This record gives sequence, structure tokens and C-alpha cells, in this order.
Amino acid sequence: MKITLSPRSSKGFTLIELIIVIAILATLAGIAYPTYMSIQENAGRTAAKKVCTDIVSAVESFKQDNNGMLPYNTDMVEADDDDQMYLTTTAGEDADLIKVLTNREDDDAERRLNSTRDIYLRSDEQDQPREGLFVNATGEVGFYDPWGSPYYVVLCEEDAGAKDPFTTRRYRGKNCLVYSTGPDQEGVASTAAPTTKKKPKGKQAQAAADAAAEMLEEALEDNVYSWKNQK
Repeated sequence: MKITLSPRSSKGFTLIELIIVIAILATLAGIAYPTYMSIQENAGRTAAKKVCTDIVSAVESFKQDNNGMLPYNTDMVEADDDDQMYLTTTAGEDADLIKVLTNREDDDAERRLNSTRDIYLRSDEQDQPREGLFVNATGEVGFYDPWGSPYYVVLCEEDAGAKDPFTTRRYRGKNCLVYSTGPDQEGVASTAAPTTKKKPKGKQAQAAADAAAEMLEEALEDNVYSWKNQK
């Protein structure tokens, strides 16, 4: 007796079956991707928080070892009326702070602030200015957060302490505050926070002020700070 196989048994997936499989895979990917991105973002924020606090600790340690001197040449930048200096860790003049803390200053003995050549801040050097410590061919130093932006540093020599650049609050005993602008890379403070809030006059002015305040709040939502907890 001759047995023949049904033509149907030799067929692969039908077009409808392939479409269903693709739809299922796309749905699963759509569910998994936001979760993956959230995990990545939280990991970046945790890493940025650590660097912010590491920089603050390095500044405090340097100050203790050097008779209250901050690890930055105060002749390079002018302090504001609150005796505060605003720096970034982008490669260039501002990043001299990072040069001092990582013992990467020029060998000119008269200009060196870190005379003992101690290393107060450690980080693996990166080939590209994407994350961590970056040193280019000319020796310029930069320090970048996980999203490729510099860290923002507030220094204050006075005992009153550094002032939150987004509010009027001072932190007595803290001479250094550091923050990152987070994943959206927005939310940089002006060089001085307003001391008074004047109520705008007129409906249009009030609406514009409310819109500006809302935009600022959104920009600050994912910032990472050394001096307060993450949301």
C-alpha cells in the first residue's frame, strides 16, 4: 500500500502566521524597550550621583590638607556678590579644578596648587569625551557625565557655605556643590539664583512667567545633585 503525504504537511508558515509572529515580537519589544531605557537611565543617574559626591569629597579633602585653600586658582574666575564661583568640568580653563584633584597640573612649581601631588579624585581616562575623565593631546582635562555633558561646580570660600544655584538656600559648612543636567542635558543654573520673586503684572506677563517656570521645572526634573537626594 502506497502512502502519500498531504501537501499541507510540507508547507512552512503561512503569511498570516508570519504576520502574527511579527506582531507578537513587536509587542514584546515595545514592552521591554521602555523598561530597558529606564534601567539604563537609573544606572546613569546613580553613576552621576557618585561622581558629584566624589568631586565634593575630593574638594573637601584637598581643603583640609592645604590650610583651607580650595583646589582652584581664584584669580582665574571672578566670584559673584555671594563670594561664589561657577565652573564646569568641560575641557579647558574651567577644568583646572579637575587637573588639581587628579594631579594633572603643569609641572611648573610656581603654578601648582597640588604641591604634594596627591590624587584626590580617581577615574579611568577615556579616549573620547563621552563619560568620565578625558585628557586630549594637549593635556586639556575634562570630566563628563554618562550623557556626555560636563558637571557643574559651585565653589565658595566663605564659612557661610555654598548656595544652591537654583534657590537662595545656603549650605553652611559646604564649600562645594556639584550637579549634572541628567539625561535631557538641560537645566543649567544661571550664575546667581534670584533673591526675590517679583510678581509679574498683567495676564500676559503672568502667563509667560508661568510657562517659563513650567519649562524650568521640566528641565530640572532629571538633574542629579550632590547636595540633595534624587527624586
